[in-house]
Amino acid sequence: MKFRGYKLLFENRSAAESMVRQIDEFPSFFTPEHDRPLIIDCGANIGVSVLEWKTRWPGAEIVCFEPDPFAFKILQANIDVNDIPSVRCINAAVSDCDETVPFYGDVSARGDARGNSIDPAWGQREGTAQTRVKCKRLSSYIGDRDVSFLKLDIEGAEQRVLSEIAGQLDRVAAIYVEVHETDDSNVYNSADQIEQLLCDAGFHVEAESRFDEHALPAHLDAWKQSVGARQVQLLGWR
Repeated sequence: MKFRGYKLLFENRSAAESMVRQIDEFPSFFTPEHDRPLIIDCGANIGVSVLEWKTRWPGAEIVCFEPDPFAFKILQANIDVNDIPSVRCINAAVSDCDETVPFYGDVSARGDARGNSIDPAWGQREGTAQTRVKCKRLSSYIGDRDVSFLKLDIEGAEQRVLSEIAGQLDRVAAIYVEVHETDDSNVYNSADQIEQLLCDAGFHVEAESRFDEHALPAHLDAWKQSVGARQVQLLGWR
């Protein structure tokens, strides 16, 4: 399909169309200070968000992470087929460690990678598959660089990543965090705790509870009810 003038490759049409609808509603709450902003996209899936950033800011340098091996293959193909410059794709999850860990969800060539996670409380459901993926510390990719925009949509690992880069958050100008909670995971991945962490780092934060029709596949509705799954959107700017 065509998206923002780019060719968008996919294997799962329903998932791709949902991500396109979701990015259409993505909030515009900041403007980069220069024409070559550094954007870090954690949870890039097949690259819809990357194509969006390159439409808004063609000169952007983008570093994107996607752990799902099948989604990553399509992500890289979408960058290559469109000959998009200054995009680095990394087949890994961001976390607070550099190691290989279990990865849960609809992990298959035609699967819907939305909801796949290194956090079993979010990704391990009846009928899901399991594989192993690499994890990377985000701090090593930020280093001493200034980040114009950081997106974290990583299905339940948000708090561990933000804690790991706490000393570098002052280098981030704007941030979007989609917090994924369940009744069990709220102890270690909490929207309230993450919001406080961002406020302590000097961000102005706007929070909005969300579970729109594009967030997860419809067949997970019963699972969401059974585990108390919640998503909270946190927007932070300076």
